[in-house]
Amino acid sequence: MKVAIISSTFLPSHDGVSITLFERLKALSNRGHQVICFVSSYQEVADIYPRWSDYVGDLFENVTIVPLPSVAWLGIPQERNPKRGSLGLLEMTLGEFAPDLIQIEEPERVWTTLFTLPGWLYAQKKQIPYIGCYRTNFVDYLQDYAPVWLVYPAKLMAVILTRRLYKKCSVTLVGSDFVAERLNQWRLPNVVCMPVIGPPQIANPQMLKQADFFQQHYGLSDLDQRVKVLFLGRLSPDKNWAFTLQYLSALRGQRLTQDFVLLIAGRGELAEAIAQSEFAQTLPTVMLGEVPHQQVPRLLANVDLHVTTSLKETFGRTVQESLYVGTPVLAPDCDWARNLIEPQVNGYLYSADSGEDFIEKLAQLIDSPGDRQLLQNNIQRYHQQRTAQPDPSQRWIDYLESQVHLAQQKLRHG
Repeated sequence: MKVAIISSTFLPSHDGVSITLFERLKALSNRGHQVICFVSSYQEVADIYPRWSDYVGDLFENVTIVPLPSVAWLGIPQERNPKRGSLGLLEMTLGEFAPDLIQIEEPERVWTTLFTLPGWLYAQKKQIPYIGCYRTNFVDYLQDYAPVWLVYPAKLMAVILTRRLYKKCSVTLVGSDFVAERLNQWRLPNVVCMPVIGPPQIANPQMLKQADFFQQHYGLSDLDQRVKVLFLGRLSPDKNWAFTLQYLSALRGQRLTQDFVLLIAGRGELAEAIAQSEFAQTLPTVMLGEVPHQQVPRLLANVDLHVTTSLKETFGRTVQESLYVGTPVLAPDCDWARNLIEPQVNGYLYSADSGEDFIEKLAQLIDSPGDRQLLQNNIQRYHQQRTAQPDPSQRWIDYLESQVHLAQQKLRHG
């Protein structure tokens, strides 16, 4: 099978779409498929990502990464999108490769700088599948970036655009039932929900634990004996950092008996604001910076609690990674979190708009080793039941193979 993939984002940007794509490309290579993958170039921001060249060219056997000249997306330097002028290179390379299938990640994001669906005309002409992968709730992000007066009309236009773009795709692939339900409400045809998104299983998560992890990896010897509370992910407005910045400092008013530290891991435009915030100045806080994706499971396995306040996930990859390694999670009570977390079984959910409930549950988990241990025991038992399930990347490849087979059958029978 010859597969072409188009994505705005890729490594060295450590977001969920990029990391999942990397894992999928490796799995396609292992199964002997040929792949060409078009992504935004990060050469333009080599000062931010000095190792950008590690992720272009022949990444794996039979897998070639083609970087497209890029521009900053939404004015954020590290967020890249392909320039419209790169369409010629994309179309020429696509024609030479002659794929059996094209998948486009986040077509609505790609469209914002190309103003077209790249490869769609080729797919129509050759009668091959053109799969759109819905990965991000961009419609909901508008309230984090647009002026208040513009939010409602912008959301309306964004829904119209999203519907128009995905209607052109032969299939819209999603990884969660609640996302599929939303897209069906938008009257998108051919929405297919399959468990094809998420990190791979970890066979022996206990092997990742290390007594002196923070001394060995960060030179922070005083952290290993504390209760370690990790915030992991992009440091940007769409991750609900306004809520965290508003309420987290109230943890200082709780009568905690446990010695704890807050760990902030990630990159984003809010990094400086977070480092200078009230909670970072008054509570024990360490900024770890961005963590390479291959090191994330080990980091998660060596903390005591993973906390997120994000409301707008379509899956929640880092939360599932936490659960895979046995680390309990505190998250807001919303669709995506309920999809992964069973309260008082593998984590806690706080009332999404209540800073008081957030602080109370966070303080309880910090100060109650017994509660955390109970959650960890539950997670480990559940993990043993899941280890036989297929890897998400393998399920995804199986699905692509079925789509290519159906398209070829249709061509043969005219």
